[in-house]
Amino acid sequence: MLASSYEKISYLDLLEFQKKNASKLHVSHEYCPVFNHSSLHPKLKFSDTKRFCEGQIFEISRKYLSLFGLPAYGVHCNVWSKVGNTTLIHFGQRSKKLKSFPKHLDNAIAGGQPVKLSILDNLKKEAFEEAGLKSEKLNLLKKGNTVRYNHNNKDRLISGIIFNYHLQKDGEMNLKNIDGEVEQFISLPIFDIYQILEKKILKPNCIIPILDFLILNNYEFLTKGTIVELKKELRIL
Repeated sequence: MLASSYEKISYLDLLEFQKKNASKLHVSHEYCPVFNHSSLHPKLKFSDTKRFCEGQIFEISRKYLSLFGLPAYGVHCNVWSKVGNTTLIHFGQRSKKLKSFPKHLDNAIAGGQPVKLSILDNLKKEAFEEAGLKSEKLNLLKKGNTVRYNHNNKDRLISGIIFNYHLQKDGEMNLKNIDGEVEQFISLPIFDIYQILEKKILKPNCIIPILDFLILNNYEFLTKGTIVELKKELRIL
């Protein structure tokens, strides 16, 4: 379990560390807000349309979040389509040049939540950068659940919150990466997703939006008991 970051280190200490080490650690220019909540009980309720930094106590580089046990926020969007009776989920294959999870499959639209942008504006930005989708193509977008999770990555415990969304792809949507972080897009029938889980080629936190999609759509291969257990695991009320 992570101890509360605020109980162990002061805000000024964090900011001083960031200032001294930014050039040494090659930190990106993406900054994330830190809210006055314990890392064990992060803030979960936000407006989709207001700037995400409202109510923050300070900003910190995204790369420092896990180092100090601070929760990282992100927006993930499943892109899916229907072909006959088959539901397809569309994944982006991450570039081999990325430092984290190169060549792994990722949700077609996903990215960290920075300061100043609203959640919806960030989603629109990521949709264009990662999948080449302009905002007018997002009219079939549906909001899912907000899910908090923890997982281990290279002996570091990652605490994260995902704002889940789901976008139905119509025949006029062509997925095309713009920012160079996706090598190609791959479509899989929803019944075959277990194959990429067995091969461990899906970026770990990307299973959360897929499970959220299954729960919201009450897929017939999930029993009521399974849905209850999934909701419990994902802390969905």
